[in-house]
Amino acid sequence: MPASRLRLRLAAGFALAFGLGLCLLAAGSLGYLWRESHRRLDARLAATAAGVTAAMLRELHETPDSSMAYAAGEVRSEWPPSSARWVIARPDGTVLATTDHTPVVARVVAASPTAAVARFSLPLGQRDLDVVVATGPDEAIDGHDWRFRVLAFDSTEGIEQDTALLATVLTVVTPLLVLFSLGAGYLLAGRALRPARALQVALAGIGPQALSQRVPVGSSPGEITELAVAFNALFQRLEEAQTRNQRFVREAAHQIRTPLTLVLGEAELVRTARDADPARALAAIQRIQTAATLMRHRVDELMLLAEAQTGITPRLEESVELDGLALECTDLMRGRASALGRSLALGTVQPATVRGNQQLLREALLELLENGCRHAGPAATVTTEVFVDNGTASIRVSSTWTAALAAEADGSGLGMQIVGWIAQVHGGRFDVSTSGNDHVATLTLATGDSQPGKPTG
Repeated sequence: MPASRLRLRLAAGFALAFGLGLCLLAAGSLGYLWRESHRRLDARLAATAAGVTAAMLRELHETPDSSMAYAAGEVRSEWPPSSARWVIARPDGTVLATTDHTPVVARVVAASPTAAVARFSLPLGQRDLDVVVATGPDEAIDGHDWRFRVLAFDSTEGIEQDTALLATVLTVVTPLLVLFSLGAGYLLAGRALRPARALQVALAGIGPQALSQRVPVGSSPGEITELAVAFNALFQRLEEAQTRNQRFVREAAHQIRTPLTLVLGEAELVRTARDADPARALAAIQRIQTAATLMRHRVDELMLLAEAQTGITPRLEESVELDGLALECTDLMRGRASALGRSLALGTVQPATVRGNQQLLREALLELLENGCRHAGPAATVTTEVFVDNGTASIRVSSTWTAALAAEADGSGLGMQIVGWIAQVHGGRFDVSTSGNDHVATLTLATGDSQPGKPTG
């Protein structure tokens, strides 16, 4: 199985971070070693210079009549061997005693500043000398001129060699460690991405016909677990959307099939009629027109339902007068009611204004009137009323239904779903109540002073 680019990138990133960290650690270690080695060398030289100075003063006080050269020689003979070298010199540069008889001593004394300097370095080709200076008395004591300086010095060659050796080792070891970290990072990245690969396999097995399946969710918290939960939530929404789409398609086919069958039947009847009776043909055309009008109405309803199911929120910025809308819709539906043998009436209509979409509210009221006319009993009256109460306005459509139609119409049809959606997007509610044969459908909305989009109480 070829290595994934993500796994290689993770391994390379791990190796790069490890290499940078190692380089910083190496640089810090070299700097610390160099500084600490010089500090210890200077401390050792300072202790040597202070010890020689104290010994020189002691000899001078014990033998005040002797010369400074004699006292320096005594200090030299009594001083134990050590790696640090030193020299006792007069302020004018005269060497009184030294542990090093090489030409380096003359260069150290010559390079010593006349001012009081505690420490300085003397370059000597490929190596340096660290020099620590300790001064004796600054003035004559008991008539004796005992002024002198002690210069303790030693080479830094050992420090430079140790630092160079460590730098060489780190230069060789660091690339090897980076390569090792690259392999280790590749293995660790593969282990870390194992849940992601399992999630990928699970996702690949879920197709459009298997949206009810879910990907496994790990027990330990982490990014992959959260991703699996998010995918499961997405599949849940997709499954619900697929169910709504299937239900919509079935509803659309059911709603359009009846008027379409009527149109085809009437057209076939006219086509196969043996007599050319104009009255019969005209009646068939009128029935075809009625069926086509019903079918167009159903298509409009289906488009509204599809818009509702996609979650689209229509513009709700119009000021709609419900009392005028009730008068308008009642007038528009009189012909339809008369064709069904029903009558329309207006009950109590109070002035009411709401903020919303006038076209949708007109569609809702027309659907309530159509529903009332279609299911009401013979010669029944469908009454429309408008009430205002405590910040809300209600449109109420009531009628007397036959027992058979009341049992058949449960309020879950296509038209009632659309009315419910219109109420929802306006922040209102839609209620249907039946008492005996009395059927009442009520659409309640917030008045003009309230904002649409929030359900009323």
